[in-house]
Amino acid sequence: MVFSVQQIKYEFLAYIKEFGGDFEDYFVGISSDPKKALFEDHCVDKEKDPWLYKQALTFSAVQTVQNYFLDRLGTDGLIVKMGDENTDCIYIYKKSSETNP
Repeated sequence: MVFSVQQIKYEFLAYIKEFGGDFEDYFVGISSDPKKALFEDHCVDKEKDPWLYKQALTFSAVQTVQNYFLDRLGTDGLIVKMGDENTDCIYIYKKSSETNP
């Protein structure tokens, strides 16, 4: 299912509220393969760590969401400046001592 920028912002904010902590306790990233990014690259524990990803319509849409969380709210993340039409997923996870930013 594809989500709008506003829907993703709302869901990510609700997720942060549900699991608590400050914005800087979370990492927001962009990927064409969010499961690989979360579980292989960042070493997120699928069962224990809070994580979520959403697919947007375009790369530009996920950039907009990421910029909002990184620039306005202060979450952690690496800015992705280039992507193709398949780079349309954005993910969030709560950092832990076992995850890799």
